[in-house]
Amino acid sequence: MAGRVFCNRTALVESMHQAGFDALIAVTPTNVTYTSSLDLYTQTLIPDRMVITLTNADGASHLVIWSGESDKVERDAQVASVSYYAEFGQSPVTTLVETLIQQGLQRGRIGVELRFFPVAAFQELIRLLPEAHVADCEEVFAEARMIKTADEIVLLHRMAWVMDRAAQLAAGLARPDETERVFAGRIVANLLTLMEEEVAGPDGIVAAGPNALVMHHLSDHRSIRRGEMLRYGAKCSVLGYWCIILRMAAMGEATPQQIDAYARFADIYQSTLELLKPGMRACDVYAACQRHVERHGMRLISEKVGHGTGLAFREPPILQPADQRVLQPNMVLAYDYLVLDQHGAPFHIEDRVLVTEKGPVILSDVADTRTLAILG
Repeated sequence: MAGRVFCNRTALVESMHQAGFDALIAVTPTNVTYTSSLDLYTQTLIPDRMVITLTNADGASHLVIWSGESDKVERDAQVASVSYYAEFGQSPVTTLVETLIQQGLQRGRIGVELRFFPVAAFQELIRLLPEAHVADCEEVFAEARMIKTADEIVLLHRMAWVMDRAAQLAAGLARPDETERVFAGRIVANLLTLMEEEVAGPDGIVAAGPNALVMHHLSDHRSIRRGEMLRYGAKCSVLGYWCIILRMAAMGEATPQQIDAYARFADIYQSTLELLKPGMRACDVYAACQRHVERHGMRLISEKVGHGTGLAFREPPILQPADQRVLQPNMVLAYDYLVLDQHGAPFHIEDRVLVTEKGPVILSDVADTRTLAILG
């Protein structure tokens, strides 16, 4: 990650100043990674081993972390300074407070992620900094992360392309009566081969027949029968950034009804995708999708039709009826929604889309999703 800029520090500092903060404290994997470039899976596995960043008003970040992670810190972290603590017997909050005092922030207005800060740790922070004013800053981080840096866009583009290609190659070998799990295993193997960076949590997604109705089904040992519709793709995290790509196909053969229904869904999906451009409100994109779905005699099941994505799998804006945020250049959106045809059959694909001044750019552009693929 050396040399790559994944944190939009200009936007973060501006958002911090607008909110009236002198510094921000991050404790979630999302915002710790954003401010330090350190993607640490043990932060999720062992949450009581706290990892904290302190970002001050000039945008510099300072890391507080268990000393056992020093090798990874030295290799990956992009921070102004690091303070280590011993895991047993030494409080990470005490170490954080020492850093705050060193920077003269003991009476400052400090932003913390209130929804996620452990209660005992927060109480300790307040006790040790009685003159500081502490308030929630979750929205400050969210606002900055919405607009991606050039390096973030390059990474998200490569992830989407690799995942789409991994699924495409696996689909080319699919045959009737093989199990979902076998198909999914090929997708994961391809993904791990094609992706250069460290991959966390890779899963192949294959949902056929009745399982296609289950929104977040991954795969099991059920055989995929000839003539069944299926959803397939992958999800994973790379350097802390999340991505899911989903495609649809019929196994072996498709009925005229399946082909027609998919064609109607694809027309809805492609035409509404063109709305993902600067100046459109999130709520208006949702409303337009709903109108298109109804016009084609289908039913929209999803309560949203997409959302921002990045270090947090779901980030603002959320393309749903109540979100009035305006789309801006360099947002990266997960675009997907579940639609049922008049017979109750599900249709669902998912892409990654970059918002640009010239219109939406599909980052997952390997597979042609305009017509129904026939596998086997």
